[in-house]
Amino acid sequence: MLRKEISYLLVVLMVLGTAGCGKIKTLEEWYEINVSEIKSLDSDDYSDLEFLKPLLKDKRVVAIGENFQGVGDYIELKTRLVKYLHEELGFNAIGLESGLGECIMSLNNNNLSAKQMMEYSIMPTSYSEEALDLFTYIKEQKDTEDPLDLFGFDMEFTSIYFAEYLKQWIEKVDKEVAEDYYELEINFLRDYSELLNKYGYESTGYLEKYQKVIDRYSADYDDVIKFIKDNREELEAIYRQNDLLVDSALRTLGNRMNIVRMSMVGTVKRYELRNEIMADNVKWYMDANPDKKIIIWGHNDNITKNTSKMLTLENDEWSNSFVSMGEILSQKFPRQVYVMGLYMQGGKALHPITNEIIDIPPVPTGSLEEIISRRGYETTFVDLSKNRSKNKFNKWMFTNQYASDDGLTYEIEIRSNVQQLVPKDQYDGIILFDNVSPLTHMK
Repeated sequence: MLRKEISYLLVVLMVLGTAGCGKIKTLEEWYEINVSEIKSLDSDDYSDLEFLKPLLKDKRVVAIGENFQGVGDYIELKTRLVKYLHEELGFNAIGLESGLGECIMSLNNNNLSAKQMMEYSIMPTSYSEEALDLFTYIKEQKDTEDPLDLFGFDMEFTSIYFAEYLKQWIEKVDKEVAEDYYELEINFLRDYSELLNKYGYESTGYLEKYQKVIDRYSADYDDVIKFIKDNREELEAIYRQNDLLVDSALRTLGNRMNIVRMSMVGTVKRYELRNEIMADNVKWYMDANPDKKIIIWGHNDNITKNTSKMLTLENDEWSNSFVSMGEILSQKFPRQVYVMGLYMQGGKALHPITNEIIDIPPVPTGSLEEIISRRGYETTFVDLSKNRSKNKFNKWMFTNQYASDDGLTYEIEIRSNVQQLVPKDQYDGIILFDNVSPLTHMK
């Protein structure tokens, strides 16, 4: 009897498998199943995003990337996706590629305007009307029954706000320690910035100068960390509504010298050091908030699932990329993360350093962007996660493709065909914009 049941089950599986293989006969049918049109960048009518519900219903983390800063359409749609994920799918925390301490402490200050929250939480190069909409939404949701929590996962300075906030916090326990701490932060930031501006990254002939900064300041930071640990209960009592404040301060201060160490190693190692710490910050936040569903907002290169397998073109040579935060998180939480990459075919963007409007170079025929664009939508979403085996319609997902990126170099520019990747290895979904507009910069 058991053999008959097993045989019957095998026949059923074979029939279903055969039916599945023969189900899709045309490219148009494949498009209908795997490709969706996003009809608006800013509408609060989410009917065109309903295709995301079955894809994300069991995910705890959704990571949304971009291949270049300075694209207003990217920020606009990412903000709309954040609102949708929060309102429709229960995602209730957003992590930005910004300072850990700056974000959490700006969220903790009820007196800040949305504009102040933005200015304290992200780099000045990212101040924009589009980003302000995100922070306005976060602030509006703050006092509701279902707020959207904000945290940063980066190790780098975003603004001086963390130091100002921690100073006034420590003052309530010991004014002298608070003054000494603030002076320490200002002096460290000044000395490190002067070195970086003068010598840049990877200036191996000046390693001893960077090391002197570490030697000068590390013990003082250790003293501040010890003070916070010794006075933890008293500090926590001041802001009882936020259990993460003390730990976020300790993690931020503990990484100060790693900022300097990043300047003393090669490009790939520098990216890996930063991404390892970013991944650790995300894991810390997830562990501290086991019931939260999290949105990660970052760059494509920092969220992809197997970044180290990608090739990047630098100085006319192809080389392997780095182990990213996304790669670490995807290995740690393999079935809990959905990764979306953002790409564009053309248009204009704001250069993040010069604030000049620049043209996006056209993508070549046969590139990743051009392949996805063949559906003909202005904004196209394609799901890769359900495509588990290669066929004539999806083979591009499983084979090496060329794509545009701003690279690993310190000078920021978007270039075509400077990245080689197997899309299925890196993303669960990809959004392609046909023609983009620049960021609306705010001073």
